[in-house]
Amino acid sequence: MRTARGVKQPGPAVTRTALAAVVATLCLVVAVVVDLPVTSVLFAVAGAGVAIGLIGSLRRYGQKSALRGAAVVVATVLLVGLPTVAVLADPETASDSHAADGDAVLEGGGDPSAALARALDRADRLVPGGSSSIRQIRIDDDRETVRVLDPRTGREIASYRSGTSWSDSDPTRTGERTVFTRADVAHLDLNAAAARVSAARKKIGYPEPTSSGGIEIGPRSVDDKVVARFGQSGGESIETDLHGRVADTVGAASLSEFLSVAERVLKDEGIDPDGAVLRSIAYKAVDEAAPWIGVAHPGVELELDGGGIYRIWVQPGRFPELSETDSASDPDGFSLTGLTGATMVRIRDDLVRRHRVAAYDRDAVGLKIGVAPGDDDPAADRLPVTVQMQVGPDAVGATGVYSPNGKFLREGRR
Repeated sequence: MRTARGVKQPGPAVTRTALAAVVATLCLVVAVVVDLPVTSVLFAVAGAGVAIGLIGSLRRYGQKSALRGAAVVVATVLLVGLPTVAVLADPETASDSHAADGDAVLEGGGDPSAALARALDRADRLVPGGSSSIRQIRIDDDRETVRVLDPRTGREIASYRSGTSWSDSDPTRTGERTVFTRADVAHLDLNAAAARVSAARKKIGYPEPTSSGGIEIGPRSVDDKVVARFGQSGGESIETDLHGRVADTVGAASLSEFLSVAERVLKDEGIDPDGAVLRSIAYKAVDEAAPWIGVAHPGVELELDGGGIYRIWVQPGRFPELSETDSASDPDGFSLTGLTGATMVRIRDDLVRRHRVAAYDRDAVGLKIGVAPGDDDPAADRLPVTVQMQVGPDAVGATGVYSPNGKFLREGRR
């Protein structure tokens, strides 16, 4: 039969073959690209079923028609379907580094190592070789943020993942230049590090966190040292190096260990702890009721006499923070020689007995080792070094001044 224009209509075999090819190809593409397993299976089964049914129906027109139809379907899937799947599923083509809605990613809340890998890959899409000039990576329970310095322009660009999408900021001019690379964090297993951090937090005595607080990888503002910082409740955090090792300062929380930590820190900085290098040592326990004598936050503060470093701040679970000066003079302070954690514990116990301190306040300790305020007589040839300690909160705390070997000298902090 011909139409009024004399054009031959396609026969039923051709129509069914074309329909089978289209259905099989579309269902294949949807089944591979869609991110829902049940839906993928349904589309795959439906596409195969429809195609097989249509091709099977061609046998009424002869075996050759069925074979030709099957060949057309297979060819269409191979030549059209598979290339389409490759384009749509390829993360490089699916992503636009400046797309408004970002590109789809696999969600991975609770797996910080997977989140780090996603952030590193994202950095390379923000700028060419972006994972070689990373300013910061921030990982929260269900999102990541990566900041990259574009070495071609000196501008920083950030990308944020929320849900299954990334979105990017406009590039901004920055004066910051400290960066780290993918190679720097190649051995950083955040999942293993998180377990170490949890153990360190318990040893320090920090309260149970109400949330993860996030993980931040990048340079510290105080000294540009690149660390992984694990947030904690109450504003406290714990740091690891880029191998996932917790800072070796956990003992700074302990009355019996903080002097050993101070000695190790001095040696690490090339300072002789037996030299007359100290002006004062201040310590505050983690207990929320601990008094503020020489330092406001839990940890140890060393004030040095002479040399290029005048202050070292050691917070439990964080790497020491150094304050430096250009001026230097011969040290004329005191040394760690003879100062021990056992003496500090003995002084604390003596104050507890003298003042009948409640058991729940015995770990709320603050102290300062140096010249007591009442002893700072400029006319004296050599001022005495003493231990000024308070046990319990400011309102009811027991105070006393002791010699470096633990001998009681007088009440109060003067």
